[in-house]
Amino acid sequence: MDIKINKHSNYKKTVEEAFILAAGLGRRLMPLTKNMPKPLVEINQKPMIDYIFDALTTIDINKIYINTHYQHERIFEYIERKKISNVHISHETALLDTGGGIKNAIDPDTTQAIMIINCDAILLNNYSNLLQDLKKKFNPDKMDALLAFSSPKNAVGYSGSGDYIIANDGTVIESGRSEKMVFMGISVLNSKTLELVNTERFSLVEIWSKLIKKRTCYGMVFENIWFHAGNVEAIKLANQFSK
Repeated sequence: MDIKINKHSNYKKTVEEAFILAAGLGRRLMPLTKNMPKPLVEINQKPMIDYIFDALTTIDINKIYINTHYQHERIFEYIERKKISNVHISHETALLDTGGGIKNAIDPDTTQAIMIINCDAILLNNYSNLLQDLKKKFNPDKMDALLAFSSPKNAVGYSGSGDYIIANDGTVIESGRSEKMVFMGISVLNSKTLELVNTERFSLVEIWSKLIKKRTCYGMVFENIWFHAGNVEAIKLANQFSK
């Protein structure tokens, strides 16, 4: 059965809002996260989340959502000190996973596409360029999602074999003969697609799976090195790279 997604007649075609996924427990970064939430772990003496803030400021994002859970007070205090006025914090007393966390935080009546960034996706260079390209290439007339990918060789700290394949027409597919690309944890999503899942706690993977079948999930390839800062070794590599 085809999945229908009703878009408001005044659906905005520009991407003006972003969501930083920051509610993880950071267990794989222990002991760095023993007394600190993962987004505040430093790379080259700069908290990971600051790389994202700087890039979002450059591309004129008007509203930034952040979900928090572990050591959430530290993130709140940090943002207070930074005096960032356009940040809306959603504290999760129980983890809602990626899709559930976003759906819980944003306005259910929004007519915005939203940029979604996992806080451990780190680009020491060209971060704003990647986000600007993603913003420009998202076409809501044919896309419900646009995901950023890289080849496995450019994903420092990533140990898997890839996640999805990008077909010749730019759509994302789950299997085929081509090399699987690595999803970078960065995407743009038609926020109305969150209504496709009715549970409170769910992963964005559930949304993408539905959009892949509908052929409205697209991919964009980033050609430069980036860091999947999901473990201590990746943090060390990023610090070495930046010197």
